[in-house]
Amino acid sequence: MGGAAETDSEVEARLQRYVLYDEVNAPYLRWQLEQFMPFLGRRVMEVGVGVGAIVAQLGDRDLVVAVDIEPPMVEFTRKRFAGRSNHEFATLDISALPDATRRDLKSKSLDSIVCINVLEHIEDDAAAVATMADLLVPGGVLALLVPAHPSLYGPYDKVEAHFRRYTKSSLRKVIEGAGLSVERLYYFNAIGAPGWWWQYKVMKRDHQTQSDYKLMEMLVPAMRAIEKAIKPPFGMSVVTVARKPK
Repeated sequence: MGGAAETDSEVEARLQRYVLYDEVNAPYLRWQLEQFMPFLGRRVMEVGVGVGAIVAQLGDRDLVVAVDIEPPMVEFTRKRFAGRSNHEFATLDISALPDATRRDLKSKSLDSIVCINVLEHIEDDAAAVATMADLLVPGGVLALLVPAHPSLYGPYDKVEAHFRRYTKSSLRKVIEGAGLSVERLYYFNAIGAPGWWWQYKVMKRDHQTQSDYKLMEMLVPAMRAIEKAIKPPFGMSVVTVARKPK
């Protein structure tokens, strides 16, 4: 996460790092998004758009609203998708929306909200999920993916400004506290968890490298096939699909 004291050149360098990360990490991100695609509707909001990697994979929609707390990210993605008239971008804090912004977003009849590896960055995660629930139309879907297992929290999490990692039960508590019903809840990427434990907990690394991404890309096909058949008892992430009552 960037700070207010960043220079323009530092912001640009960080944006380019994120673009490179998303390019290398695209197969893994596609696998993450596959967990949600059958549940997403025509009017989708993404919370934490970054440089637009998820928006680029959402495919044809009637409306895509992409938001982020960082203005440089929003400006970058707005320019990246400038030719798409059905895409809207906004800088906002999902955990503390002004009333006027909330009314405007609710008027867009959002039937789906996607939030991948973002909730852990938000200090008041309960407020953020409650807001996302409020923005959905009745029957709408909230799709969340978050880092799993507090025991895996280490230097990398601190550098990336993660407030927490989740268990299935802790995520369920937040979801149900917002009045949503959990339809799917499971651990994801079992093979990645032991590697994460060794690299970022035992070895105390605080960054990822391109070799990490390339190894993950090699493993994705096998992991996808295995976890499509059997949901593991642990994983690097927790996935949930929750629905707003009609």
